[in-house]
Amino acid sequence: MKKEADRIHYSVADVKRRIQPHLRVGEGDVERVTLIAGNPDRVPKIAAEMKDAEEVARYRGFVTYRAYTPGGIPVTISGTGIGTPSTHICIEELATLGAEVIIRIGSCGGIDPEVVTGDVVVPTGCIRDERTGLNYAPMEYPAVASPRWFQALRREIGQLLPPDRIHTGVCWTSDVYYADRIVDQLEIWTRARVKCVEMESSLVYVFASTHGLEAASILSCDGNLHGAQKGEQEDEAEESGEQNPLLVDAVQKSIQATIAAIDSILSE
Repeated sequence: MKKEADRIHYSVADVKRRIQPHLRVGEGDVERVTLIAGNPDRVPKIAAEMKDAEEVARYRGFVTYRAYTPGGIPVTISGTGIGTPSTHICIEELATLGAEVIIRIGSCGGIDPEVVTGDVVVPTGCIRDERTGLNYAPMEYPAVASPRWFQALRREIGQLLPPDRIHTGVCWTSDVYYADRIVDQLEIWTRARVKCVEMESSLVYVFASTHGLEAASILSCDGNLHGAQKGEQEDEAEESGEQNPLLVDAVQKSIQATIAAIDSILSE
């Protein structure tokens, strides 16, 4: 009887609690530092650049891993999906379980003619052309990166790529991928010297600022809106823009720079 009671006690004590409804993570699953990526397939690739990577949860398209930097800092990595609505769900549930730092490792399209495939953008701030962030603050509230994480990411990527492949400045976060020419704002933001466009960072910045957290983004350019960019393929045998060697290199270097930034700030 005693052995049976011990087994029951052990199983109850081992039950994961405070399970989040979409990520399916619970207490003990989320670390202080979290990395997010729009593409869930990128999550295990990010984790593989660190030590002791393990999958924590997988549900409704959200994939979450844990891994450790070379300096021993535990990190949670989650895929958000595309756009601010699903990103909002992901970062809300991560923050509920203790996330304090959110770094987006993503992709973008160049707007500045000098931002081309394989370049990396570390945004100082974002144009809030999305509506999910209004859940946290009115549109007048700025979307800006946390200074020490912006500086660390810029410093570390500068160790891995030549200066002409690295850019800083304002990013345009938009709800729209396929823009209708009648309402397309590309000309406006080109004149305003905006560096790139993507679909998540302004929400991440505003969410972090309004919750006393820290956030930054590092974005690999997969094309330029004034020229070559991702588009329809003739068939599935044709190489996609994701396979461009310059982009593959930029993504890997962005991951490595992010890991180095975490250790530079948090390792004793």
